[in-house]
Amino acid sequence: MPGANFVGSAKCAQCHENVTTQFHDTTHSHLVASGAKTPELGCESCHGAASAHVKSGGESGTIVNNAALCASCHQDVQARFSMNSHHPVTEGIVNCTSCHDAHGSKQATLTSTNERCTSCHQDVRGPHVFEHAPAAENCTSCHNPHGSPMRKMLVTAEPMLCLQCHSLPNNRHGQTAASANGTPISGAALRQCSSCHSQIHGSSQDEHLRY
Repeated sequence: MPGANFVGSAKCAQCHENVTTQFHDTTHSHLVASGAKTPELGCESCHGAASAHVKSGGESGTIVNNAALCASCHQDVQARFSMNSHHPVTEGIVNCTSCHDAHGSKQATLTSTNERCTSCHQDVRGPHVFEHAPAAENCTSCHNPHGSPMRKMLVTAEPMLCLQCHSLPNNRHGQTAASANGTPISGAALRQCSSCHSQIHGSSQDEHLRY
């Protein structure tokens, strides 16, 4: 905010103690490290100079929630939002804080990662009778949540993504293999596993995740 001055993180902590006390175990903890050379290397490095905020009793002042601000440090992540398949951050549909808690724990648990993803992607939420273990454990096993040149933000294309964990048994996928109705399996199907195993996140009917 024009004309505002930096007050330092200690001043912020007087009112926002619930946020600042957990910062020692966060990714952003280096921003409020003791001995910072300038006062803006703290809470105000993201939230802006806070003198107006303090003077008004919290009624005004710069409180930033902006993907461009995050990108000023996380440039490697920002680059992914220009890839073919990406979360719509640059389009303004979601923001970084839609998924990330800037004041939260250094590393999310596997459970909380999936809960965060399925809060929007409810169509793939379990539990399923037949679980696909990587999908049940961590969505990022197969998807890059920021963006990917591959469709559906996959970390690598099919079938190589699947072959990192699965082999192709000859009795089902060999050159002489046939589907359940006796039709030979085509090369195109073998190049995209999900063309047959369509319920890749989990199924209530089929252990091979076909339907």
